[in-house]
Amino acid sequence: MKKMTSLSTPTFVEKLADNLSTQSALTVVSALSGGPLAALLPVLATTLASGRQRQRVEEALVLIDKTLQEHASFLQSISDAQYKLVNESILAVLHTTSKEKLGYLRRVVQNTITSGSFLQSEADILSRVIRDISAEEVEFILLNFKFDQIQLVSKLSEHPSHILQLLIGSPEGIIVPGLISLGILVSAGGSYEELGTVRFMPITAKLIVLLRNDSQSFSSENL
Repeated sequence: MKKMTSLSTPTFVEKLADNLSTQSALTVVSALSGGPLAALLPVLATTLASGRQRQRVEEALVLIDKTLQEHASFLQSISDAQYKLVNESILAVLHTTSKEKLGYLRRVVQNTITSGSFLQSEADILSRVIRDISAEEVEFILLNFKFDQIQLVSKLSEHPSHILQLLIGSPEGIIVPGLISLGILVSAGGSYEELGTVRFMPITAKLIVLLRNDSQSFSSENL
C-alpha cells in the first residue's frame, strides 16, 4: 500500500482546513496510520478492518488534495459558507468507513467550490446532513427526488404518478425514517389524502447540487 507521504508537508487540504481539529486528525492519519483509536486501542488498530480504513482515508484525502489543486483558482474567492462545507467534508472523511460515501464526499468538495454561492444558514444545515447521511440515503435521494410525495404503505395500491409508494419495512422504506431524522423529508401535511405522506425539503435541491456528478440531473421543478 502506498503511504500518503504527500501529507507530511502542507497541502491544499491543510491550508484550506486550517484549524486545530483538522490538522490534528490529518496528523493522526499520517503518523499513527490508524485514526484516534490507534493510540488507545492497539489491538483494534492492528485488525484488517483498521488497515482497510486507513487505506480508504488516505486515498480519499490524496484525491481531495488533487481536486483542490486542480481548482486552485476557485479557492481564492470562496465564501465563508463554501469554506465551511469543504472543511466539514474533509473532517467527515476521517470518520467515514463507507467507500461509496467517501466518493460522495469528494464530489461535495469539488461541487462546493465550483457550484456558486451558498447562504451561511444553508451551509450550516448541509454540513450536518453531509456528515451523517449514508451512501444508501444519498442514492435514494438522487433516484427519487423527482417525486412530489412519498408514502409508506402496508400494501401497494393505485396512486398518482407523482407519489412514490413504498412498503413499510422494505429496503427503501427503511431509508425514509432516516431521511426524516436528517430533516430531508418532512410531513406533507395538508389534506386528509396526504396523511402519512412525506415530501422533500427545498434544501434537498442544494444537497443534490453538491452530491451529483456531471452526468446526473434532476427536475428543476423541484428547486
